[in-house]
Amino acid sequence: MSILGRCITISIATFSCAIAGVYVHKLFPVDISLSEDIIKSVSGLIGTLFAIVLGLLVSSSYATFNNHQADFNSLINAVGNIDLLLKQFPGVSDKPRTMLRRMVVRLLQRYWSDQGSQQATEVSYAHLSEDVETMLEINRISEGFEAVTRDDLNAIRQFSSNFIAIQSNIVRSLSNQVPALLLVIVFGWACLLFFLYGSLSGGNIVGILFILLGAVAIASANFLILELTHPYQGLFKVSSAPFDLLLRSMIQEGDASGHD
Repeated sequence: MSILGRCITISIATFSCAIAGVYVHKLFPVDISLSEDIIKSVSGLIGTLFAIVLGLLVSSSYATFNNHQADFNSLINAVGNIDLLLKQFPGVSDKPRTMLRRMVVRLLQRYWSDQGSQQATEVSYAHLSEDVETMLEINRISEGFEAVTRDDLNAIRQFSSNFIAIQSNIVRSLSNQVPALLLVIVFGWACLLFFLYGSLSGGNIVGILFILLGAVAIASANFLILELTHPYQGLFKVSSAPFDLLLRSMIQEGDASGHD
């Protein structure tokens, strides 16, 4: 089910529970009136639990989103530094720089595919094998540069290692999604909470309208959690602008030197 579909389902479920509570109030008005204090106490307890856990989920999801952005900034830094080191050896570095540029294109297609044929959550360690082979080949070619120093080679190796390590961390983070059962439990609390709110409501139009707004707010919280933990799809995406800028620069330099 899509993220939007899940949010609509949650909104309908919470609103339906509230309407069920309204009907319970109409069926047992005396009993509800006698139990009003305990209902308010229980709803306060559940509301507090829900607010705390929901706040933690949104906060951790936002932190995950920021971590992905930081990882990609570090990834760009590693690729950019490797390219700068290779630029010190014009002519002989044309082939490894072309390989590096093509790898950047693969990264953009992997995480920000316009066709959407492959979601970023489907990226696995198997997708890194080609990048590892590219980095190993770049390092092997670099060792054959005539004027290369040991410091240059060590720097290229270090940035190459950082590149692979960061990509591994990205793949690992993508596989560690918010457990579905946790979301079911938390939004189950929301359904119970809205049922209690409905049981305290007289069923007037204004009250039902506010209950509907509350259900939409609950769905929007779920939307935030799911969007922020899927940072390469949906409305809230990790920006590809730094990668686009780097690729544009590499292509322009490649065109200037007359190489693909």
